[in-house]
Amino acid sequence: MTLLRIFLCLLLSYPAWAQQTLTTANAHWPPWRTIESDGSLTGIEIELLKVLSARLDLQLHTKGCGWKRCLKHMLMGESDVMTGLYRNAEREQYMTFVEPAYRRFQSNCFYLKRDSQFDLNSYQDLYSLTIAVQSKVAYFKRFDQDHGLSKHEVIDDLSAFRLLKGQRVDAVVMSCVEGDYFLKEQGIASWFKHADYRQQTQRPVYLAISKLSPLVERQQEISNLLQAMLDSGEIDALIAGKQLAGSN
Repeated sequence: MTLLRIFLCLLLSYPAWAQQTLTTANAHWPPWRTIESDGSLTGIEIELLKVLSARLDLQLHTKGCGWKRCLKHMLMGESDVMTGLYRNAEREQYMTFVEPAYRRFQSNCFYLKRDSQFDLNSYQDLYSLTIAVQSKVAYFKRFDQDHGLSKHEVIDDLSAFRLLKGQRVDAVVMSCVEGDYFLKEQGIASWFKHADYRQQTQRPVYLAISKLSPLVERQQEISNLLQAMLDSGEIDALIAGKQLAGSN
């Protein structure tokens, strides 16, 4: 009985956050996150979570899903954490955003055909072009709200570059990191080039914890780990490991 009482006391005193796994579900957004054939996730942000989970003494479990479904997993507490998030009031109702943001800037590039004769050196030069944009994607405020520009909506990256190759549009706008990675993965990087003009925007990207996850009790610990990784250059090194550091 004495041993049983000791065991029960230890069990009841064990911290609420003493879980063994860290679960994340997220959408396909290379190179940050890629859904593999078995449904698991790889990519830059998954490498970041591997480091964090190891330092938290947790086993990382990943799952690919559509963006809206992934957000619902966080709402229901079926996922512990999610990366690649912009902060807004709606999400803050069911997620705790961890400071600091692990990315603070996004560079948007304009891609031209390799043999293009267009001069694209400033924002003003965009007015003479037709630009492929993805439906429902935000780039940067001035561009998104500028109805004077000629924009051609497409459903995905491949459609945009097909139009550019076929000279049905003059340029494609994308995040530099994602655009460079996509062209490299498709083996078509030699067909296109960056315009001289690019736009860098301050846009913090966060890791967040579901408010229904036991991990929320370790928010400060996770915050400290992220800050240490930023201070040491470890996060920059993760990006550089994908040969993308110069693009973002």
